Amino acid sequence: MVFLVNTKFNIEIPNSSLASDVNRLTNQLWKLIPMRENGENWRDQLTSVIIEIVGLNEICVDTDKFLILLSKLEGLKELEDIPFTSYRKTVFESISLLREILNGSYLA
Repeated sequence: MVFLVNTKFNIEIPNSSLASDVNRLTNQLWKLIPMRENGENWRDQLTSVIIEIVGLNEICVDTDKFLILLSKLEGLKELEDIPFTSYRKTVFESISLLREILNGSYLA
């Protein structure tokens, strides 16, 4: 059985397509940890993820979970000297929230 998600554009998107997109975004969030550890430009990566999550929220859903997720990610971006342990913890929490959004039927 294929579940479809109605969007604000009245387009039905298979839930499997959204699941793939959420998994891709989850992988993009995972990248943030080694990027920071290696001194790479993790802020640009984070900005790209935030842009996509905002877009996903606008197209498919409007839930408090997205607000919490975006708040955490924006906080990472804005805090210059956040300790690595707090940074990593926030990335893990963000990944969990993204999975909750998918698994909690917020996209359905």
